[in-house]
Amino acid sequence: MEGIPRASDPLTAEWATGVFLSCLLILATINLGSPRKWRVLRQAAFRMRLGRQTLRDEVDTSDRNLLGLLGVATAATAMLLWQVGMQYGPPGTPDYWVVFLALCAILGAQAVLIRLTANLAQADGGATEYLYTGTLLYAALGIALLPVVMLAAYWPEWRPGLLWTGLVLSALALLYRWVRGAWMGLGEGVPLRYIFLYLCAAEMLPLALVLHLLCQRQVPAPHT
Repeated sequence: MEGIPRASDPLTAEWATGVFLSCLLILATINLGSPRKWRVLRQAAFRMRLGRQTLRDEVDTSDRNLLGLLGVATAATAMLLWQVGMQYGPPGTPDYWVVFLALCAILGAQAVLIRLTANLAQADGGATEYLYTGTLLYAALGIALLPVVMLAAYWPEWRPGLLWTGLVLSALALLYRWVRGAWMGLGEGVPLRYIFLYLCAAEMLPLALVLHLLCQRQVPAPHT
């Protein structure tokens, strides 16, 4: 007597396991090679200002450990958005790698825009600190999201609560990033209207585009 085939769960696909294992391997490598990075990560996550001395000592956007943390954060965040789209979104949710590449493009565009704005204004205005602390805050969020998306993938009965937990964490981190960015700008003498325009153009608009990408519906082909 043949058994009844079980419905496959796309969230537990083999490639997802590969993503999780790759993230854990990167974190283990960073922990062995640069354990002091976790101290800076904690400071960036829980302090409103990182401090000029720390910035002089730690800022290196080409640091391989920082790039590794960014990769893990982007992988975890993209996984959360993809899982939410698969769980609650309409048919036609984009593939995980589409979401991953979209997040990479948004992060790169934000970094370029921050640097360009500072160059045009011929003043840093806290841009370097905002970029670096924002990057570390994003990395901290990604590390927090990694166990959430891993559990959501393999424990379907916990999935709704885990996905909502991940979304709440992401929303709180994003709100904190905006508040801290405004705090830094005001502390450097940047007018509030410029801060608001930047947040709308470089922070809120990309977020709206990602949400639109996840929620877009495939238009069915007309019947002949």
